[in-house]
Amino acid sequence: MSGEINATNVVIENGTGDVVGQMEMTLTFNGTPIDISNKSFDDWVTLMDGELASKQLTISGSIVYNDDTQFRKVRDDALAGIADDYTLTYVSAATTDESFSCSMIPNGLSDALPHGDKITTTITFLSTGVVTHVPAAT
Repeated sequence: MSGEINATNVVIENGTGDVVGQMEMTLTFNGTPIDISNKSFDDWVTLMDGELASKQLTISGSIVYNDDTQFRKVRDDALAGIADDYTLTYVSAATTDESFSCSMIPNGLSDALPHGDKITTTITFLSTGVVTHVPAAT
């Protein structure tokens, strides 16, 4: 497929522009459609077009445990519930970069400690407030 992006080129940076780390992650954008059903549509559900409530960006994944300052900061922020600004960018060789920027709170810190193998930290970043989305260029 032409123009595909390798996920290795997805970067998450904090508010200072420092790279947080190399992660395997899932990005989910949630929003709840607004139900405007009424009897004029019989028993059919009608949803408001162009509006969502309770919108939130969630990034969850695992990162190899390390001694990098930014990784340690994310861990500390998760333990204290502290928000920071983050930008997640899909990087490509062409002009198809897409990014999401917002204030996020790291949450759900979980370490996997397999005997004789690398330690990985699973973490979720929850957006708080407005998410700025820069769509891929065409």
